[in-house]
Amino acid sequence: MSEEAKLTSPNTTPSPFKNLTGAAIAATLATGLYAFTNMVANKLATAPLQTTNTLANRLSTLVRTILLALGTGITMIFAVIALGLVLLTIKQVFTAIFSKPDLSE
Repeated sequence: MSEEAKLTSPNTTPSPFKNLTGAAIAATLATGLYAFTNMVANKLATAPLQTTNTLANRLSTLVRTILLALGTGITMIFAVIALGLVLLTIKQVFTAIFSKPDLSE
């Protein structure tokens, strides 16, 4: 039997425990990234630019904006993943509670 045949079926759904574990990991990462992005934003806001060159000012503003945008975007991605996994867990629990048993067997 080949290695491909031993893999689990893609139709299997993960258990609510695995969903909540993933949500906890994603929420922890989102919280850490939020704190880091907030710290970077405060440091960049309080640090004045040391040059009078217009091009250098524009480039430093661009770099600062890109850093904050990436940090915020990655934070929001992890937060949305955590929220989605919690909602998936709620859906799975309600489906398991309110599903009709199959009596055809």
